[in-house]
Amino acid sequence: MGAGEYIDGQFSLNQTGVLFFAKEPTRRLFHVNVVCALFKGTSKAYILDRKDLNGNILENVEDALLFLKKHLQMRWEITAESTRRKEILELPEVALREAIINSVCHRDYTEEGANVMVEVFDDRVEIYNPGGLPKGLQEKDFGRRSVCRNPNIASLLLRCNFIEKMGSGIERIHSALTEAHCPDVKINFNTMFTLEFPRPTFIAEKPANKTKTSEKTSEKIVHLIREDNKITIADLAKMVGVTTSSIERNLKQLQTEGRLKRIGPAKGGYWQAEDD
Repeated sequence: MGAGEYIDGQFSLNQTGVLFFAKEPTRRLFHVNVVCALFKGTSKAYILDRKDLNGNILENVEDALLFLKKHLQMRWEITAESTRRKEILELPEVALREAIINSVCHRDYTEEGANVMVEVFDDRVEIYNPGGLPKGLQEKDFGRRSVCRNPNIASLLLRCNFIEKMGSGIERIHSALTEAHCPDVKINFNTMFTLEFPRPTFIAEKPANKTKTSEKTSEKIVHLIREDNKITIADLAKMVGVTTSSIERNLKQLQTEGRLKRIGPAKGGYWQAEDD
């Protein structure tokens, strides 16, 4: 029980203790790291960024969340009640945090051939872990009853205030997404437990609205380039509120139409609008 036990007068960490208190848990449990990846497009054909998180379980939760915040779209709002700018992530931070905590808390740690994965695509975020539903929990009872696969881990996360109460994580995810007017999470469980979050920035560019959205996005891009002709694709994506892939498509179309021209190389060059 707990994080360890005394053996012949010496305290030894058990698996839970290693996950929480060891400086490098992967030196003793090589499979417990969290792998974060950013892909180009909607498949795994091209990887743009990858980070293996090898810290303790609490550090991995925070670092995985930082990875998501780095690669998801952010917008800023100033309310009438305050002049301070408020950062709003395209997917609610509380939902993503709960999903990561759920994965490290409920993964099957006896499965050494898979890791907790945090993956970002143009159209979705997937967070998944080895192990489907815990033994004793039937599919029809999911969301209504709670069975904990790793009670020691869950207990320590509760004491660290990483979870409010056992079994409430999925409900908090649904509530956060509803409050933020985001699409609901898609949940799949077989040998893996997967939480898939559709990205609102991608849904805004569905085929039915493609022409209207593209025109609006193009006008914003041209306006921003007139203000700063050395603006980066990443900054354009953040300020327009779409994916970098969408910015790249619009830039290519604007060049084809003759409305934009690239002067100089990709790095060190600048953009020129048609009437500049």
